[in-house]
Amino acid sequence: MEPHSGPDTGSNQRRVSVVQLICRAYGLSDASEITLEHIHRYVAEHREEEERTPPRRERFRPYIPRPRASDDAA
Repeated sequence: MEPHSGPDTGSNQRRVSVVQLICRAYGLSDASEITLEHIHRYVAEHREEEERTPPRRERFRPYIPRPRASDDAA
């Protein structure tokens, strides 16, 4: 499965897979316990969260410095 790039904080950033997220969400010990019902439930819950939040493009605007003019002081 593809890794999920969720909100990582701190200097020790690492990717968490969807399998790991499902295991954590439902208290499962490993991937062998995941059922199709777990997957459908997880997707449905997260789809609802995404629908309530605005698109990322609007939430995170990168800082883009303006080009310096030749007469600007350094």
